[in-house]
Amino acid sequence: MGHGTCPLVPREYVRCLSPDIFYLKGDENVNMHVIKGNTWAINFPSAVGIYVFPDNSCLLIDSGASAAFGRRTLKILENWGFQIRALFNTHAHADHCGGNRYLQETTGCEIYASPIEAAFMENPILIPYGLFSASPVQALKNKYLMPEASRVDFRIEDIELFVNNDCFRILPLPGHSLGHTGIITPDEVLFAGDSLTSIDILKGFPFLYLADVEKHLDTLNTLRGLNIEQVFLAHGGLQDNISEVIDYNYQILMNLLQYILEVIGQPREREEILPLMVEKFNLPLNRNQFVLILASLSACLSYLCNTKQAKVYTENNRLLFRR
Repeated sequence: MGHGTCPLVPREYVRCLSPDIFYLKGDENVNMHVIKGNTWAINFPSAVGIYVFPDNSCLLIDSGASAAFGRRTLKILENWGFQIRALFNTHAHADHCGGNRYLQETTGCEIYASPIEAAFMENPILIPYGLFSASPVQALKNKYLMPEASRVDFRIEDIELFVNNDCFRILPLPGHSLGHTGIITPDEVLFAGDSLTSIDILKGFPFLYLADVEKHLDTLNTLRGLNIEQVFLAHGGLQDNISEVIDYNYQILMNLLQYILEVIGQPREREEILPLMVEKFNLPLNRNQFVLILASLSACLSYLCNTKQAKVYTENNRLLFRR
């Protein structure tokens, strides 16, 4: 297949109303999206990006939430006549690298990630360990928090990545996770991972999962300064107006910070704030969500204390936060 040429559409697929989207017959939740030129995506709940080289090999961006998504990804690519050459991970959360091990063992593909995210991908117990602040209870050692370990062949620290003689630009986008990274394909399409969430999703779930608020604010400024028209989000797909999405994400974060400041008008422990925040923003809560929301709350409290909008102290054997 030459660059920019769409291959023959497999018989298992039907073209959508859009000329660039092809649905799997019988399952409209699975579609192949030709974004631009040789840049494609599989619109899973956590999308998988694809860049197709002239020899029909491809670079994947993320691998889905589990080995099952890895198998589905491989089957879809085989239907289209594509072979996996390499895999780039935006970050180490399970819904983005859960298919890594299966794809690596099945295809022998090389895996690329930032150094920090590579540490988590190769040692996934660190994820629930960090969320629980110690050796986690068994219930938190699950596929939603702890993906199967995968070997990272190349730790990316440069701003350019060459794969099969094509150049990809690497864009650090920390905040959602410590080493979160975006990648810009030769077609000038940015796969931004979870550095942004679509407006449609935020309207129903007005919350951001963050590890570092200050770094996330820097990332929003980085994204504002880009001259990129095509931005693809892992949760939300291709965005028509990226400036509007950035502003909406910023406002959601400001709403969270402002509410926390209101709540700590009187001294409160972190675990006192969480149920109030869950009720205020109508957030779903189970064991996994509890530790994830608590971690994001901790990131917000750290930011407020570090910027001197709040203070932390101990009193009566309690760790308290107050505006």
